[in-house]
Amino acid sequence: MRAVSQIRATAVTLAVAAALLAVSCGSEPTPTPTPTITAEDVRDRAADALRDLSTVHFRVTHEEGGTDIGFSSKLTEAEGDGLFPDKASLVAKATTAFFGDATVELDVVQYGETTYLRDRISMVWQDLPQGTLAINFVNINGSIADALASIGELGLADGGALQGAPVHKLTGTTPSTSMRGLVPGAPEGGTLHMEVWIGQEDNLVRKVRLTGPLVDADPPDITRVLELSRFDEPVSIEPPA
Repeated sequence: MRAVSQIRATAVTLAVAAALLAVSCGSEPTPTPTPTITAEDVRDRAADALRDLSTVHFRVTHEEGGTDIGFSSKLTEAEGDGLFPDKASLVAKATTAFFGDATVELDVVQYGETTYLRDRISMVWQDLPQGTLAINFVNINGSIADALASIGELGLADGGALQGAPVHKLTGTTPSTSMRGLVPGAPEGGTLHMEVWIGQEDNLVRKVRLTGPLVDADPPDITRVLELSRFDEPVSIEPPA
């Protein structure tokens, strides 16, 4: 009888264990699916993040050639800081016919509606009339945001990493006029091909590659690269004394 009781107890124990195992397996939570992010989501978040910036460090280069900025000069490179909504300070490199197409460095301060410029030869500041310089850096963040908001034919891919951060790569086309915040004279009827590298975690634009004309003298395949960094770091910009 004791053997029979032991067998019955063992059977009951096994049955209870099996029942508990079944309940345990059946109660496992269903994995939550990862939300799918769309190209439109990335575009809109990046545009909002740009407009929210207080400062940014920027670098503008050309894959070849330059941008006609007046004064018989072509801008090839510019690097500086924007203090939004209406200030920028930068060092520009330009080729100029005044010096036999040599490259010169220019200091530029854009303060509200006034642009101050000096070359590194004379070291004399000039107060330029509004609109004299073809490029206006004081609203570079808003101008890129406007171009993003107008982008069509959207594509989205993994962009690898930039500045140590994983990025999306957004592609599409936008009207040249969407960049008039940066280039006020951008022509009507033009189209820019736009490639934008955007932080996956912070929605910040790290790099923009623009192919297409922004001033009348541009060839159709001109390509500019805009790099942004040092987001919201303290910056002080004042007009030259």
